[in-house]
Amino acid sequence: MKVIIDRFEEDIAVVELDGEMLHAPKALFRDAKEGDTIELTVLPRRSAEEAAETDADFEDTADEVFRKNEDTQPADDGDDPAALFRKLRKKKKRRK
Repeated sequence: MKVIIDRFEEDIAVVELDGEMLHAPKALFRDAKEGDTIELTVLPRRSAEEAAETDADFEDTADEVFRKNEDTQPADDGDDPAALFRKLRKKKKRRK
């Protein structure tokens, strides 16, 4: 659905949706200006199970990356965070 920004009043954006004027928080429109047309999209919800799996995977990866061990040797890649994440991603793919 598309909304047209009519005007801003302090922290409120007055927008037109299907010929009806509505008030919305100005923060939703960031750098938009009066007269801009904004397209709003409703994204599907993630199931609770999918969210839990994603969160658990992230925590596992974060634990591996940020685990501090006194006897850990510097990585060959110069401790480049991006390189560490690529290695972990490959390692995870191999486990599946």
